Amino acid sequence: MGENTIFVRKYEPDDERLVVNEREIWRYSGYFGMTDEVDEELQRLLMQVRRQLSKELSYKVCYRRMPIEQLPFLEHSENLQKCLKGSTEVILFAATIGMELDRHILRAQRLAPTQALLMQAYGAERVECLCDVFCREISELATKEGLSCTARFSPGYGDLSLETQKEVFALLDCNRQIGISLNESLLMTPSKSVTAVFGLGACLGEKSDSKCIACGKDNCEYRRQS
Repeated sequence: MGENTIFVRKYEPDDERLVVNEREIWRYSGYFGMTDEVDEELQRLLMQVRRQLSKELSYKVCYRRMPIEQLPFLEHSENLQKCLKGSTEVILFAATIGMELDRHILRAQRLAPTQALLMQAYGAERVECLCDVFCREISELATKEGLSCTARFSPGYGDLSLETQKEVFALLDCNRQIGISLNESLLMTPSKSVTAVFGLGACLGEKSDSKCIACGKDNCEYRRQS
């Protein structure tokens, strides 16, 4: 992991680490019950969505490693400073599952809104899974250096403004590296894309794997349950 170099990682759709978590899909869809209580017709529709889309997603991450003092927006957020406390370096990254899902959602919204909702939820689960896989990979590499990692933190979490996206995109060259663009409203295309930062350090103390704990926004309807 070289300092200040932008790296790109790509993952095959059938990578065994990209395990689908249906409970998370139902959570993102707004259904908060246990998956075995879901209506059979909805279960069937979700399986149809998964079969249709599973091979069409394009899992990509770009990232760079830098000393924490080079992170330009660190002073903008007390929540971020708390998350990265004890870190000497950071990993700044962007992840996406590609444009094909957006095209399917656009078509389904006109003809099959329930299917479109499930596609949205499936995409949200897939990009979060990609982030988890990437973070675990970096954590394993960091361990070999005697380092550990903090939870990840994204623009829009807590008191870190979405305006930070502009700085993230400038640092990562997301469009050229993995095809993510940012519009004037600070929305990313493809829509199922994530940017985040996490810390590396030798003495980080107790770590939580939950980005929701790091955010501290406990009234969010999509907050992961512990």
